[in-house]
Amino acid sequence: MMTHDDLEALCLRYDGFLLDLWGVVMDGVSAFPGAVAWLARRRTERKPVWFLSNASRTMAATATLLADLGIARELYAGVTTSGQLAMDALTDPRGAFADGAIHVVGEIPELNGWPDAVTVRFTARLEDATLLVAAGSFPPTELAGRLVPLLDALDKPMICANPDRELVFGGQPLVGAGMLAQRFAEAGGTVHWFGKPEPRVFAQGRTQLRELGARQVLFIGDSMVTDIPGARGAGLDTLLVTSTGIHRTALGVEFNTLPPPARLKDFLGRHDIQPNWVTAGLI
Repeated sequence: MMTHDDLEALCLRYDGFLLDLWGVVMDGVSAFPGAVAWLARRRTERKPVWFLSNASRTMAATATLLADLGIARELYAGVTTSGQLAMDALTDPRGAFADGAIHVVGEIPELNGWPDAVTVRFTARLEDATLLVAAGSFPPTELAGRLVPLLDALDKPMICANPDRELVFGGQPLVGAGMLAQRFAEAGGTVHWFGKPEPRVFAQGRTQLRELGARQVLFIGDSMVTDIPGARGAGLDTLLVTSTGIHRTALGVEFNTLPPPARLKDFLGRHDIQPNWVTAGLI
C-alpha cells in the first residue's frame, strides 16, 4: 500500500493537480477526511488543485455542495463539471442545441443549478421533445425501465451531462446517466458526450492550472472507465484511487484499504489503459 510518505513523495514531483470529486474527495454526502487534509497540504505548498467532475451540476452549485461538506473554497483553484459544459452547449446561441424542447432522462434536482434558459425548454412528454438530456443518477434497478421508452426515440439526439456509468453516493452504489446514454447508443441512438473521458476536458483543466503557474500536473481519479483512460489520452500522469470510490466493491476491500496485490493485478489486467500509480485513497 502507498503510505502517507510515499504519497507525499509522489506529490513532490508535481506543481499542480487535477482531481475527480466523487470517490476521491467525497461521496456526495460526506467529505473524506484524508482527502481534505491532502488538499490542505497542497494549499500550504501553494500548489493549485482543479476539480474535474462528471456531475450534472453547475460549477456554482458544485462549489456550494463542497462548502456544505466542509471543503473550503480556498482549498482548490476551481472546478469544471460535465453539467456546466452541457449547459453551455444548450445556451450557446450559435450552437446546434440552442433551440427545441428537451426531455430529461434521469434526474436534475433543483439544487443542480440549471438555468431558466434551459429548464424553460423541458417537456415531460418524450414525443414532444427534439432533444434528450441524460443527467443525474438513479438506483441500478431502474435502468431497464428508464431505457425502454427511449428505444422508440432513437431518432432524437441525446446530450449526456453525466458520462459516469456508476458512482457511489453516501456509500450506496448508483447508476450514472452515462450508463443510460451508453445503452441508448448501443441501440442505435446518437449521443453527444460532455465530460470525462473526453481528452479535451482534461486539456481544459490542464490549461487552467498552467495559467496558475503549474507545469507538471498529476491527475487523480477513481474510475478505470472515465478517469484514467481520459487523462492518459490527454498525456497526463495518473494516480488511481482504488478503495474510496466505484471499484471498491468489485475489489472487495474495506474503505481506504489497498487490495491484495494478486487481486489488484487481476483487476487492472481487465483494462487496456493503465494508471501510472495506484493508492487506496488520499491520506
